[in-house]
Amino acid sequence: MRNQWVTSHPVPRNRRSSLDRTLAALSEPTRRRLIERLGSGPHRASDAWRGLRISRPAVSRHLRVLRRAGLVSVVPRGRERIYQLAREPQGIAEARAYFERVGVFWDRALDAFKRFAEQEPDR
Repeated sequence: MRNQWVTSHPVPRNRRSSLDRTLAALSEPTRRRLIERLGSGPHRASDAWRGLRISRPAVSRHLRVLRRAGLVSVVPRGRERIYQLAREPQGIAEARAYFERVGVFWDRALDAFKRFAEQEPDR
């Protein structure tokens, strides 16, 4: 049975950890594509959305989510805003540490399954 409190009472946005904001931001494929584009260097918002099948306002919203998650930073240059990957995103370091911790559990479970499967007599 699902925990009804968890599913019906989400954590308010202003109380999410940087890990939560990072995972939420990266859960959307368009945002991951924007991150990949910014990995090649800084871009104006108008350049970042070229080739994506979404509107400019949608790109702005995605970039805002990435910025609030601490994954992207903005540098004002005259009337333009230049988006670039954040230099030291705390959420990425926390995500790496989280996946390493969780990965240990998966490794143990898979090792146990392998031992079990190897003990089964051939049929």
